[in-house]
Amino acid sequence: MLCPDKEARNKTRWWWYGCAVEKEEICRELDYMEEAGIGGVELQILYPLEADDEKKGIRNYDYLSPEFMELTRFAADEAEVRGMQFDLTLGSSWPFGGPFVPEELSGQSVLPFSIDVEGPCRFSKDLTTVVYGKVVGAVMGKMEHAQMLPESMKDILDRVKDKYLFNWPWGTEIGGIEVPEGLHKIVLFVSTDKKQRVLKPLRGGDGLIVDHNRKESLRKFLEYGGDPIIEAVGAKKIRNIFCDSIEVFGHNWTDILYEEFRKRRGYELRPYIYALWGEIKNMTEQVRYDFQKTMAELTVENFFRELTKWCHEKGTLSRIQAHGTWGDVLQAYGAADIPEGETFSAFDRYEVNTIHRRLAVSAGHIYGKPIISNESFTWLRFPRFVVTLEQIKAAADSIFLDGVNQIVNHGYSYSKADAGEDMLAFYASTNINHTNTWWKYYKMISIYINRVCDFMQRGKPVVSTAIYLPQHDIWAEMPIADTHMCMKLNERLETACVDGIHKAGYWFDYVNDDVLMNWECYGYDTLLLIECDRIPVAVMKKIQEFADSGRTVIAAEKLPEKSCGLLNCIQNTEEIRGIGEKLKARENVIITKDKSVPLLEALRSAKKPDVMIQNHSDIVGYVHRKTKKEDIYFISNVSENACAEKILFFGMSDDFCVFDPMNGKEKAVRKYKKTEDRVEVDLEIEAYQSLIFVFSKEMDAPTVEAVKAQKPEILDISHGWTLQVEQAGFEKTYERLVSWEQEQELKFYSGTGRYIKKIQIATDQWEQMEHAATVVLRLEHIGETAEIRINGKLADVIIKHPYEADITGLLKKGENTIEIRAVNLLINRMIDPGYPERVEKKPVIERWPYETGSLEQCRKERLFNWREREMIEEPLPSGIWGTVQILF
Repeated sequence: MLCPDKEARNKTRWWWYGCAVEKEEICRELDYMEEAGIGGVELQILYPLEADDEKKGIRNYDYLSPEFMELTRFAADEAEVRGMQFDLTLGSSWPFGGPFVPEELSGQSVLPFSIDVEGPCRFSKDLTTVVYGKVVGAVMGKMEHAQMLPESMKDILDRVKDKYLFNWPWGTEIGGIEVPEGLHKIVLFVSTDKKQRVLKPLRGGDGLIVDHNRKESLRKFLEYGGDPIIEAVGAKKIRNIFCDSIEVFGHNWTDILYEEFRKRRGYELRPYIYALWGEIKNMTEQVRYDFQKTMAELTVENFFRELTKWCHEKGTLSRIQAHGTWGDVLQAYGAADIPEGETFSAFDRYEVNTIHRRLAVSAGHIYGKPIISNESFTWLRFPRFVVTLEQIKAAADSIFLDGVNQIVNHGYSYSKADAGEDMLAFYASTNINHTNTWWKYYKMISIYINRVCDFMQRGKPVVSTAIYLPQHDIWAEMPIADTHMCMKLNERLETACVDGIHKAGYWFDYVNDDVLMNWECYGYDTLLLIECDRIPVAVMKKIQEFADSGRTVIAAEKLPEKSCGLLNCIQNTEEIRGIGEKLKARENVIITKDKSVPLLEALRSAKKPDVMIQNHSDIVGYVHRKTKKEDIYFISNVSENACAEKILFFGMSDDFCVFDPMNGKEKAVRKYKKTEDRVEVDLEIEAYQSLIFVFSKEMDAPTVEAVKAQKPEILDISHGWTLQVEQAGFEKTYERLVSWEQEQELKFYSGTGRYIKKIQIATDQWEQMEHAATVVLRLEHIGETAEIRINGKLADVIIKHPYEADITGLLKKGENTIEIRAVNLLINRMIDPGYPERVEKKPVIERWPYETGSLEQCRKERLFNWREREMIEEPLPSGIWGTVQILF
């Protein structure tokens, strides 16, 4: 516990703006990180924020320029010197793309364009300036009750022609179409010329994004945006190549679709293409499924797996965020050496995060990936600069409780200036770097994360419940779109449902067809089917095998009843329903009324949970891992309230020990009891406290708390404190403590304030303290951290509830000096109306970027503090206020 594996240290994303960095500052910031316990960096070089300035030593460098390569190599070398891991985001910003991605290999976006025509007639139309782009599909069919009749559909793509102006292709026209009697619809699918470009790139890195469905597109990107960097830096210097989330918008087509669709689905898509947007009688969902399934297979094979293949060719590993993909999301995450989730927004609470975390974790479990990473603390609070260390700790615990075992901070901005007008900060980050007021105490969080990840990376996860993902239903129901599979699954399954299962003590993995087709290779004894209507026949047969083996199947409302795809649809559906009827006759196959309480009741009747948090399961969660000799449980209270808890560890019989990874000390329990099938533990869990339970035959019995004879004595020392703020030239003695932002001189001050008080310990008080088990200093309010010193000696640093410090053995009889160094949040300084935000007044200057409009717009959008001033009208409470007591 006290010496965790350094490989399990937290990492951080490290932003360089405009590649305007200096070697001396690179070393300084790596030193800061190393000192703070950060074990590695993930370098991401993106948009510039400053104009070139020779006097200030600012020089922006182009993407892939010699200077870009040299500085990247230098950073990798310096990280290695410090024993730190070096990861790299390819490209400039995200998604992958750049100036070297040709239009024909870029991400395609197709939009439908429809024309209603009443027949009989001969139809022609000039579409110049009406549609922009390449027409990739065209169909006509007769409409009846808002549906196109399949027997009337006709592929008319050959009737779409270029229109010429002076022998130049100038537009598009369609003509010579004989329209039969009745109302018909002509629908064109147009691949638009307005294609997505790389988001927020470095100078020289702008360009089209790759086609995530084509191997040639990714390889073209890697040829220019990967190979040269690996060669310049050295493959052995780069541990992981990182791919950020799949934030593509409208990327719903690929030029190889028709050919791949025919090979994979067994029929031509073109005559049925209207189903991707409108309704075709009796076959819309079947065609949509076949389209979406084809796109899903292409992106997994040609982007995710191909990227990992390239990484291995270069001697490095892949770390990939797959959320945003339209593919089988577990396959996409599982294609990576290290699947990575993300924590987005105020997620410092205990709740299953399907969209960004649990899917990545499940993929890691089912595809055997020992490390499952997480981009952590993104937009943890909005606006910036209001995040506390307590919130970071709670957010980390929320991440751990979803099964993640590696933390990557979001993040650390390169900033030569520590404060003032030249300080740089990322627009969506928690600003975990040297510019933050509480940075000097962040190491406590680093050490904590290191200890937890060390245990969470040991052994293998213990999970016996599986939830089958209804991806087939989503593919069948979605029209042409860049389907965000993670979001659609979350909407379908619903957080209340999966969170209820989890908090009832049934830690689960999401599973897909790959798992069910090989169910014998996994340890799941219970399969949950939730909102699942469609399923491949082969998978339904495997569910039957699963049930025949004696394992439990629980379906919410109904078993799957429909097949997938157009070919053999009727026969396959009949076979699926036949298997379903057989399953219904089995006692170990349960169909519940719905996916709420009845589903949980059925689960409880089928088996006991792994762990039961008996009193506060809404705020206290667990993760279970198993090594050859130990069962390890991570338990966390993600709440500002302490709780008296009873925890039942089913299947355990060995002795155990309990540790607090925050301080590395053993935690005593109130009592414990062993029964035939479990160990019951009663203990007090503090606010925001996490614990590691280790069960082993080699473990001694746990320490049990001594019974407290009486309530503690309380010495009130709330009065007569002197506050000193050296940076502001401020000193004042308070009869009653108030937060310092109420002082006009300190209203917008962010930094450290020293509270000092001398107290007298009388003889009788001293005698009681000498015999007390613990002596505690308790503060009512802190804004936001407090370093406690007693008679010049460091006692503790308080960064979270409870606001208490153990000062046992530090007081003496007679006069004592108590010093509290309080640090508030950076936001107060940032909302100061006088905070300097430098604006270039001239539209044209004599140094890069020459025209200043684009750079100023970027600074206003991503750097300046106008959002902070709009959202936070008054400074936040700072320092200490309320009562201060000594308990003994």
